[in-house]
Amino acid sequence: MEILCLPDGKRIIVRSGNGSLRVWDLETGTQIGEEWEEKEWEVVKIALSPDGKKIASGSFDGAVKLWNVDTGKVIKTWTGHTSSVRSVGWSPDGGRVVSGSSDETFRVWDVESGKTILGPINTGQEFSVRYETSTFERLGPIVHP
Repeated sequence: MEILCLPDGKRIIVRSGNGSLRVWDLETGTQIGEEWEEKEWEVVKIALSPDGKKIASGSFDGAVKLWNVDTGKVIKTWTGHTSSVRSVGWSPDGGRVVSGSSDETFRVWDVESGKTILGPINTGQEFSVRYETSTFERLGPIVHP
């Protein structure tokens, strides 16, 4: 499970164990709209854009997707990883997304064009990524039970 708080402070987005996404109203405790789900592949990781309007997700099929927070619809799909995408992160300006995969690579995507602007960079091991101001920080290996 993963929870993202939206900038308005009134809503959260929850990624459930089955990979579905739901928006909840914190004041009423009710679900807003329909469950968002990726029909074929489970969403593994999510990250909220700096402006709070989009979510980047990584999934078992190796795709990175952008979702519209207000509609719950996929607005872009990027492919290139050959295994599940285990981590995603946004640049501070919201113009790029970084993704780390079980295929032992990471990529940096341009949000507007959808093109890979860096990578794939082979790291030799599975790892988690996040976007720092101008650097990538290696957070260490991911341990699977």
